Amino acid sequence: MHTSIYPADRIHHRNPETNAVFVRPVSPGDEESLRRMLSRLSRESLYMRFHAAYPRASKWAVATFANPDRQDGESIVAVADGEIIGHGMYVLLNGGGDTAEFAIVVEDGWQARGVGKLLLSALAERARRAGVETFTGAVLGENRRMLGLVRSIFLEVGYAIVDGAYDVSASLRPSEPVAGLEALDVARPLGLSA
Repeated sequence: MHTSIYPADRIHHRNPETNAVFVRPVSPGDEESLRRMLSRLSRESLYMRFHAAYPRASKWAVATFANPDRQDGESIVAVADGEIIGHGMYVLLNGGGDTAEFAIVVEDGWQARGVGKLLLSALAERARRAGVETFTGAVLGENRRMLGLVRSIFLEVGYAIVDGAYDVSASLRPSEPVAGLEALDVARPLGLSA
């Protein structure tokens, strides 16, 4: 069994008494748990995340998600009962700079329970602290949950339609606090929404 210990400032908690969800950086031992999480995704969730009709997540996706040594971004996971239930990542565009593409995915059984908001809020805060000023991402028009999630977290969001998907652009400027960051205060855990 692989056990990782992270400093308290690198782990974000929600509802420590029941349905505990922890957000932490991805670690080298996460590959098998990520594979299991991705295998539990419905075809619809796979389509919404990868914008293609895959019957299951590919090996390259697992390898990309499990890479803790990114020089061009970061990957984080949401963990409940020792199992990964969500993944978020950002990748710097153009080999560096202040703009990064983001993506998240949450296992079907945990969707609409606050895990996506926790993941995206933590990812945005970590990126902002690393000097990223803008998140961009492609969101399918039918992915209303993701579009709503982006609007609920970021104060300044721009949209453009490109190839049938929304090209979302969200400001991470420090003068504009990211909504939902109260979930990152480890001294004040919050409960998951129903």
